[in-house]
Amino acid sequence: MNYIWAVMMLLGIGFSICSGTLSELGQSMMESCEEAIWFLIGMAGVMGMWSGLMNVAKKTGLIQSMTGMFRPLTRRLFPQVNDQETISAMVMSFAANLMGAGNSATVFSLKAMELLDRENGGRPEASNAMCMFLVLNMYMVQLIPMTVLKVRQDAGSASPESIVVPAMIVEAATMVLAVVLCRLLEKRGRGNRL
Repeated sequence: MNYIWAVMMLLGIGFSICSGTLSELGQSMMESCEEAIWFLIGMAGVMGMWSGLMNVAKKTGLIQSMTGMFRPLTRRLFPQVNDQETISAMVMSFAANLMGAGNSATVFSLKAMELLDRENGGRPEASNAMCMFLVLNMYMVQLIPMTVLKVRQDAGSASPESIVVPAMIVEAATMVLAVVLCRLLEKRGRGNRL
């Protein structure tokens, strides 16, 4: 990936030199850097808020309650996972994704995947539970897509929230399709691995 970015940068600089727009390139690069910093500062606030809320939920026992509440669903989606810590990490990841804090969910997702890998015995192939968890993380419905709303608001959208309902419909359909495809691949006869 580094090579791709390096080639793109060199091509851009080469094109700017050939077309005589090198000063415009430098100016736009500086403006983009400034915009990126302000974007990161704004996103850090959103991520900090969600990470803090998830830690409070964990310490107050809310995550344990949610884990128990979602146990029938997790049992159907992940029948081979019985470890309470693993299920709690998955539920925390799903909760963060549902609330649209996808960047904050990364921490919980990595922890859950680490625990799933431990249950898988550290094998080089992913287990069915690991694949299903990955699929659900990729296609999880977001009730409040905070990141998208923040980006649309920063871009000057007149109605940043207008994307919420159409996005939820598409996300729900995509999530159901992804889970069905994952189950079909599991049953295809490849045993315990995808």
